[in-house]
Order: sequence, then structure tokens, then C-alpha cells
Amino acid sequence: MSHPLLTHQRQVHLDFHTSPHIPGVGADFDARDFAATLKKAHVNSVTIFAKCHHGYTYYPTQVGTPHPTMAPGRDLLGEQIEALHREGIRCPIYLTVGWDALLTQNHPEWRAMFKDGHFGDWKGHPGMWAFVNWLHPDYQQHLEDLTRETLSRYGAEVDGYFYDICFFPKGACWSPETRKFRDQHNLNDDSLAGHERFMAKAHETFSKRYWDVIRAVRPDATVFFNAGTDTFLEPGLGGRARFDNMSHMEIESLPSGFWGYYHFPRLARSTAYWGKPWLGMTGRFQTLWGDFGGLKPQPALEFECFRPQALGGANSIGDQLPPRGTLDPAAYDLIGAVYKQVADAEPFYAGSSALLQVGIATSGTPGLDGDETAKSDEGAIQMCEEAHYECQLLDADNSLDGLDLVILGDSTTLTPAFVAKLRAFYQNGGKLLVSYRGGCDASGQWALDFLPLQPLGEVEEFPAYWRTSAAFSPELARTDRVFYQPGLVVQAGPGTDILAERVLPYFKRDAVRYCSHLQTPPRPESSGQPVIIAGERFVYFADPIFKEYRKAGNIAARDAWRLAMQRLIGPAPFGHGLGSTIQVYPRRRGTDLILTLLHYIPVRKALDIDMIEERSSYAGETLRLPPAATTVRVFATGESLARSADGGFELPAHIRGRLLLEVPGFFKK
Repeated sequence: MSHPLLTHQRQVHLDFHTSPHIPGVGADFDARDFAATLKKAHVNSVTIFAKCHHGYTYYPTQVGTPHPTMAPGRDLLGEQIEALHREGIRCPIYLTVGWDALLTQNHPEWRAMFKDGHFGDWKGHPGMWAFVNWLHPDYQQHLEDLTRETLSRYGAEVDGYFYDICFFPKGACWSPETRKFRDQHNLNDDSLAGHERFMAKAHETFSKRYWDVIRAVRPDATVFFNAGTDTFLEPGLGGRARFDNMSHMEIESLPSGFWGYYHFPRLARSTAYWGKPWLGMTGRFQTLWGDFGGLKPQPALEFECFRPQALGGANSIGDQLPPRGTLDPAAYDLIGAVYKQVADAEPFYAGSSALLQVGIATSGTPGLDGDETAKSDEGAIQMCEEAHYECQLLDADNSLDGLDLVILGDSTTLTPAFVAKLRAFYQNGGKLLVSYRGGCDASGQWALDFLPLQPLGEVEEFPAYWRTSAAFSPELARTDRVFYQPGLVVQAGPGTDILAERVLPYFKRDAVRYCSHLQTPPRPESSGQPVIIAGERFVYFADPIFKEYRKAGNIAARDAWRLAMQRLIGPAPFGHGLGSTIQVYPRRRGTDLILTLLHYIPVRKALDIDMIEERSSYAGETLRLPPAATTVRVFATGESLARSADGGFELPAHIRGRLLLEVPGFFKK
């Protein structure tokens, strides 16, 4: 039996967090019109609400509290299930976990707490959510009773469950009941590392309880616990902690909110290769959840849905049902226009698999600030996408088989098990590109004894400069290029080439010694400290190049990295030479090579939001492929691309946004 995410790939996550101060909840709901609107918009799965963050249920319940302004005895959830199933639309059931305004008011003993005794609340607008302590035994029983009640009430009509907000704010929870849990599992360390290990055990035990309850009654139901999917080289942390107790993965990432457009690739390029079906979740909103009346431009939603599909995933678009129960027609015009294109492309991707070339060992490390380590991972992925190397983000459970090169990011913290993987990979001919502390273990010691390098300590004067060898890059060698982040002083061993040296500033800027507006200029002479070191099958950067690119957009760091990649594994096989704003996703489908090209350019038109209003063109671009590609045709139309004078393929000027290409018989040759 096929997994539901393989047969129903166009989902809407239909929020219904509705205040008790709003009258007439569900008063205008028409079941047939509701289902017909969704079907017309090419939606084939909808997450619908049993219970919302305000704490109210939308069905008759003996366990919870029905919404006070919904008609007494009304089963809005049941009406939705019946109407959706009549149209062949799946409908997993939503239950809130970590935010519940009513329960935290009525049961303050169930609230999450910080160690200093303050309640754990979500900070922001007035009326933001209070966190529930979902480890409290009485609350867990309450949630289990709600789960069993809906299983009993809807029986074989239950398609699945989505449990939301399965996390605590950083630093929580230290309530009396949670302290018992911590004591039981020896998890009383209140450091950042201690918090990650506490969360992992909490996720593992919590998710198993409800997974077992559901699967005992509905073994084919989908189950997901929403809490992010951070990655680590330490086994069993982050998203892996609850992975065995979920049927699939969902990546919540609304680029128009605080996540931005670089958040999704970091999660998708890890989760997509964990071995279970997955979906990417964005929103139709101009900004974030609950943005009533907010609609993003269609090209933006296209890009946000075409990316998961190109990576082998399904899609979910976030919406919110208005209080009276009638779907927003403009929202479903937008969703339908995008999902029609997603549906038309499903045969193109059916049965395909990724063609991975580069692995990026995650910089995620318990004890380090996750927001900072994420910048390193995002920078590495951004570089790979701009240079068209197909990559994945590696954690403790990933194999290195089939990869040409592994990147060790700025703060990748190596474990003995991962060092053993790297040693075998390198000895078997694999290539390594290492940045900054990416070759160190948790104690800060250099762990790659098979590479002739030795860090000596942090550079003391910075921002410093790169003086690049003209043989490595004539362009970068034209001037000393600034590097803003502090790096390491490193000793290079025998058999290595120095591709760039560090030039120190005259002094580190302070309140007494300073020069001009920003950093101190470089000295005339080189310090002799190597900053880019190359060996037989490796290149090492002594400075944190990935965080530098993500935070400062330092083109010199990116260009030196790209030259290092070409030195190690050659140019990207699919798309080398295309503009950096064009994304290329190669996959194998039988003996055919298939390529998704996406050309959408986010623009910072508002203070805090990147926007995409236009689809960009492929005019004047040439696609370069390996010699086995003799014919390239456009999917659906069958149009063959003309050959360019240099043997490439001329991309069609009349297509904008997404371009789907087939290379028939590529893998026969």
C-alpha cells in the first residue's frame, strides 16, 4: 500500500485557532461548498482541527471544552471529515500540545516553567500563548483521552494526527513534575547541551505514547509531532529523537515570516534523506500564520511549492478558516493556481530519486547556539545551490556512500564514529573540504589525524585579509580581500600547497586605535599564516567561510570556495555556468535524467520580508551537461532544446519561473 504522502501530495494545513470572544463560530459553514472549494483548488489532503491553541474543540466532547460560540452539540469536525472523504480528500486531525490558553488558565499546575520559577510564555504580541508542560502526567492523560475520544468517535474515518507545538521555550521546563522526569533520566544539566539532550528524551517518550495509542487502533494512520528537525552529529538528538514514532516528516517553513528563504533548504536537504516520505509546509499568507486578509504573490507560492516537489517531497500550504466557517475565495484562487501546476508535474517526478554529489556534515552541536550553527549550514547549502552542486546535510545516521565530497562546516563537531566514517571515505578516494573548526572534536582538538594540518589557536587581530595566489585565482589575487569573522592560525604540514595567506590589520580596532569608518586596513606584508591549504584530496579554509557568506555575503569567500570545489571534484555536472540565481535539481527516473530549473529571485522590498513578485527568465542561458546528454526536451511539450556552439543546450527564452527538462536514456550511456 502506497504511503498517503505519495498519493496525496497537495495538502492544506487549515488553522482554526478561534477566540472565544468571536460570535457565531461555524455559523456559515456549508460542508459541500467547503469540500468543493478545496477540490477545485486541486487540494487532496487537509489537516482539520479537533482542538485549537485557544483550548477549544470543534466536536462534541466529554474530555475537552467545545467552542463556546459554536452551536451546542455541533460536530464541525465530523461534518468536515464526511464532506472531504466524499470528494476523496484526506483529512488528518489536528490537536494542539504545547499551547493551550484555556488549560493553562484552568490548570496553572500544568504550565511550563523556567528554572527560576517563571512561567514559560511565548513573547510577542499581546495575548500570546502560554506553554503547557506536556510532560505532566495528568496533562498527558488528558491528551491521550482526547486522542482516544476522536479515534472512537470517527473510527475508520481517521486518516491521521498532527500534534502541534511539541517543544518548550529554551531554558524550560523545570516544573515539579518535569524535575521528576529529569531525575529519572539523569537530565538535570541546565546548559545548552543539557537542554538538547533533555528535549530528545522528552520527545522520544512523549511521541512513543501517542504513536502506540494510534497505531493500535488505526495502523495505517499518519502521525506527526511538530517540533522542528534540527540535525546533529551526536546520535538521537533533534528530529531523530521522535523519528521512529512518526509516519512521515513535515518541514514548517514560511519564508515570508522570520524563517526567510534559506531556512527551508537546510531542513529539506537533511530530512529528505532520512528514509520516510516528507512534505514542505509554507503558507498563503503575506507574512505568518493568522495573517487574515494577507495573500502572497503567486510567483512566491510557486517557488515555495516547487522546491519541495523538486527535492522529492509533497506540499502543504497553510491557511486559516475564518471564524464563521467559509473559506476565503481569493486564497483558493491562489492555492488552486499553484496546485494545478504541482499536479501537472507529478508524473514528471514519479519514481525518481536524487543524484547527490556533496554531503555537508552539520554544524549543529549540543552546547552551541543553534541559530549560529544554522548560519554555517545555510551558507554551505547556499554556496552549493548557487554553484549547482547537488547536496545533502549529513547527521549521525547518514551514510557517505555515493558522495564525491564531504564538507565539514565551520563548527562541525566530530564524534569518534563520524571520524571513522570520514577516514574510510578519504582512504577510498573521497574528497574533503574543511572550514575553520570543522575538523575538531568536542574538546576543540583536531580530530583528522590523516590530514597534515594542525590548528594553533585563534587569530588575535581581525578583521584580517586574504592574499591569494595568482595561480589559484588571478581575480582574487588583484587585491587583499577582507574577511570579517575571526579565524584560526594553522600550521600546514608536508605535501600541502598554500593557496592564500592571511594579511593582518595594523591593529584590531578599539576605542583608542581606529582608522576610518570600519575595519583597520591591511599591513603591506603577509603574516605568513596560511588561510587556504590544499592537499592531495582536501582543501582547508582557516576562516569560517560559510557563516561569513551567510552573514556578510562575502563574495570572495564564495568564489574561493567554488575554485576549491572545482579543484577537488570539477565543475558541477548539471548546470555549471548557469547564473547563481537559477536553481538546478537533478534526479534519476529510470534511465532518464530529469532536471528542475527554478528561477525566482527574492527581493527585500520590505524591512523584514523578502518578496517574489516575478518569475525570472532563462533568456541567454546555456545548460551544460555531461557527454551522455544528447537530447534535452521540455516536459509536457516535448520541445527539444537547440545546441549551442560550445555543445551546450540553449534554454528557452519564453519560459519563466520553472523549467522541467528530460534527458532520455542518459543512464543507458
